[in-house]
Amino acid sequence: MSRYNYRGRRRVQRRRIILAIIIVLLLVGICSAIGSKIISKVNVGESVAKENKVEVQQKEEEQVKEEPKIDPKAYKKGTSHNNEATAWAYSTKDVRQWIQKPSSYTGTDKVVFLTFDDGPSEVYTNTVLDTLKNYGVHASFFIVGRAADKEHAKEILQREMAEGHSVGLHSYTHEYSFLYPKRYANMNNIISEVDQNIAAIKKSLGDEYAPTTLRYPGGHMSWKGLAEVDAVLEKRGIQNIDWNMLSGDAEAKGSKRDLQPALDIIKEDMQMYGNPKVVVLLMHDIKKKSVDALPSIIEYYQSMGYKFGILD
Repeated sequence: MSRYNYRGRRRVQRRRIILAIIIVLLLVGICSAIGSKIISKVNVGESVAKENKVEVQQKEEEQVKEEPKIDPKAYKKGTSHNNEATAWAYSTKDVRQWIQKPSSYTGTDKVVFLTFDDGPSEVYTNTVLDTLKNYGVHASFFIVGRAADKEHAKEILQREMAEGHSVGLHSYTHEYSFLYPKRYANMNNIISEVDQNIAAIKKSLGDEYAPTTLRYPGGHMSWKGLAEVDAVLEKRGIQNIDWNMLSGDAEAKGSKRDLQPALDIIKEDMQMYGNPKVVVLLMHDIKKKSVDALPSIIEYYQSMGYKFGILD
């Protein structure tokens, strides 16, 4: 091999080596640039994510600050009870349907509604509330306006509301002859007394009080011509309710059922009506008979597996 051929081959090899080095350096540079961009994007992404997380946390904190804490004992607007009582409150309209037509009730629970008319009584209502509290159950109170206007009423009505009961309407005077002359409903007189009834209770519970439930004195079933009154009250969000069980505390004095113990009357009627799954029990918190019998009445329904609800 000549000297020139050898030198030529050496030059070609050197060029190839240099070219390979250049290519390697270029590749390293390109990869480095790509890696830097990727890292940069990742860092930007992490930064944005952190900023978003901070913004979300700030918004959540602002919402927590803006949203007022709900007092469970305070009156719940648009109802007849406080905030926590929503858990055991039932629609008065539904309950009325269930007691009028038992087959319409498709629930699995047995529910009893303890209801007390004509209070608040300075003598008996606090005893009723003590008993209910001791047993951890709740009731619906239908308030007479002129009783609510008395001095003793404010503390009792506020207690009824705070302890998770329902505070409903029962007219202002409870005078049958004024509300239902000749046994026929007088629209103007009834609506006027509903307004007076609400105004009297507001003195104790505040201007926000807007009840949703009412019991006509004597019961809807006892009078004629109430359909038009029902329609007017329903437009105002007020539903009426009667009963399908009673304690016998308003029977004619000296009659058999007047002398019979309240629980015995209830047991007899429960058996007679086939132990209905939904019971609305009429009592009066101005009558000693029901007040004294209340513990045994509660225990009876507990033993029968009933839940205790309130009307709304």
